[in-house]
Amino acid sequence: MTRPKRLWVVVLVNVAVGSLSLSIDGFLLAKLPPVAGKAGLLLAYVPGVLLRGALITSSISAFFGHGRSRWVALGTAILFFGVNLIQSLWFYYQPRPGLTLDTAWLASSVVNNSLAIVLNLWAFLSEKTEDFFDAAGPKNLSRAP
Repeated sequence: MTRPKRLWVVVLVNVAVGSLSLSIDGFLLAKLPPVAGKAGLLLAYVPGVLLRGALITSSISAFFGHGRSRWVALGTAILFFGVNLIQSLWFYYQPRPGLTLDTAWLASSVVNNSLAIVLNLWAFLSEKTEDFFDAAGPKNLSRAP
């Protein structure tokens, strides 16, 4: 069975967004001035880096037909885009007095993250994708003949 086009699209989106986020984090960390508490700041980046890495690797693994990676990719995508969605909603509805954020940018971020979640749900839970994963690997993993 051939890979569904929706799987191609969602893997491309997940890998592109995850890679771009990782590269931006790397650029920001490289530009940090040397300070005494830099190790604590680096530890704050670890969960995000692990989440983005899991999103990229599980999406690629699901692309190649590994059944469990499908669920890991879906979970990490919902977590990654969901956290960004909640953060954008929070800043949109609870602006800080000294912080000026462009509300149009926040609104578009809410829409983009919502679309990414819907795209991942559609791609990983569709019947075509399920047929692909059923054909890609055995359903019964027992060793009985």
